[in-house]
Amino acid sequence: MRYSYPVTQHVLSILPLCLLLLLVTATIGTSAEVIPFFRAYRAAHPDTTYYMKLLTDWGNPTMYVIYAGILIAARKRHDARLTRFVVAYILVQLAVSFLLVRIFKVAIGRPRPGVDGLYMPWSFDSAHNSLPSGHTAEIIGSTIPLTYFFKNHIVPLLLGCYAALLGFSRVYLEMHHTSDVFFGILLGSFSAYVIHTIWNRD
Repeated sequence: MRYSYPVTQHVLSILPLCLLLLLVTATIGTSAEVIPFFRAYRAAHPDTTYYMKLLTDWGNPTMYVIYAGILIAARKRHDARLTRFVVAYILVQLAVSFLLVRIFKVAIGRPRPGVDGLYMPWSFDSAHNSLPSGHTAEIIGSTIPLTYFFKNHIVPLLLGCYAALLGFSRVYLEMHHTSDVFFGILLGSFSAYVIHTIWNRD
């Protein structure tokens, strides 16, 4: 049986972060303006910065707990299809969010916000591994597949808001440019599509 890809769920899941990136760009400007803006904001709002750091550090690991719970439930119910869903998630995330993202980071060599100098292709220096955002690719690749189980629009939007906060935290904390996060969305979207394809193969 073939299952059509849930495009609406996908779009709703990435919409909050896309709008947030657009808002940052429209109201603050380019990276040259975004960097000093959030640097000053962080200094003036340490409590907000604390929670942003908490989110950026633990936002993705929270998804591991959810998927582990799904896998345990699938094994208890002897649900082979649901087990395949989680296995597909693990394998694709390793291949894309870990391996492919790392290859792009090293190959492109884009300097992180606040780092002087030009691109340094094939650099293993973390300061020149900005593009794309691995945190964003990972959270998008984690949240979108969860929406496949829901027909309503509320869950995708809620998960999308969660992903948006995590993606935004990377810009807020001066770890990534907005364009890094955008390309993270694209890679995470690719992960989600591949997960759906593997899960629903004949």
